[in-house]
Amino acid sequence: MKQMPLLFARALRGVRQQLGTQLLSVMTVGLALFCMAAALLALENAGAMVQRWGAPVRVTVFLAEGATGSQTEALRSALAALPEVSQARYVTSAEARATLGEGGDRAIANAPVELFPATIELQLAPAAVTRARVAALADRVRRVPMVADVETYRGFTDRLRDLLSSGRAAVVVMSLGVLLTVLAVVSNTIRMSLAARVREIEVLRLVGATREYVRTPFLLEGAMLGGLGAAAALFALSVVFYTTRARFEETLGAALGLHPVFLSAWVFVGFLIGGGALGAAGSAAALRRGLQA
Repeated sequence: MKQMPLLFARALRGVRQQLGTQLLSVMTVGLALFCMAAALLALENAGAMVQRWGAPVRVTVFLAEGATGSQTEALRSALAALPEVSQARYVTSAEARATLGEGGDRAIANAPVELFPATIELQLAPAAVTRARVAALADRVRRVPMVADVETYRGFTDRLRDLLSSGRAAVVVMSLGVLLTVLAVVSNTIRMSLAARVREIEVLRLVGATREYVRTPFLLEGAMLGGLGAAAALFALSVVFYTTRARFEETLGAALGLHPVFLSAWVFVGFLIGGGALGAAGSAAALRRGLQA
């Protein structure tokens, strides 16, 4: 521990001796880690979207033709009394047409009102927002004679979850590729540093320096390469994110009701530590072959 400042100074001296090569390595590592960080950011926001939209918070009950007003009101009241339902609202055919035509589509606005079925929109209670309870509710409502169909929007939510699972698998594959890239870049850089400082290493061995005393500056050098690459990647990603977030929130964010968030603090810190650890691992791989006991 007492020798750590001296070992760190040797590592910094080694970086300065090959500054151009080291900067190129940091840029390469940063680019690889930027791709990984961007994928993690996209995955984190996709998870928030699935959490918001993946739970079936409403159910649409389509009424059969010929249902009278009294029958419809009786059904609405019965549905509103169910423990799974927090609110039940009757939507007439005219209201359904008006809602669909809010985007200015004249074809919908001029279509016959009979083409739009009347519905009862159910807002589910928070405790009922589970796949099993929604499916059970839909099965019970479908048995009512005046009900034509029940839409639970499970197809949409299942597709969202499948898409998120595929995204996670893709990120895992990308992470493996990034890991190998960073290890290779740092390992090759440290090998060049070893070749440039071979006389220094020989002198240290002649004066009785221990193996760890010789190795530690190179390990620190690799950790600095990985850590600086991770820091550069996070800085570039934050610039891109905060530059484009306002534009996203004005368009898709407003439509989807989502507000993009940056990487959480633990991911941020873990990314920096992981970058340093990858750099140290790449340096250790180079030292294993470049230094002989």
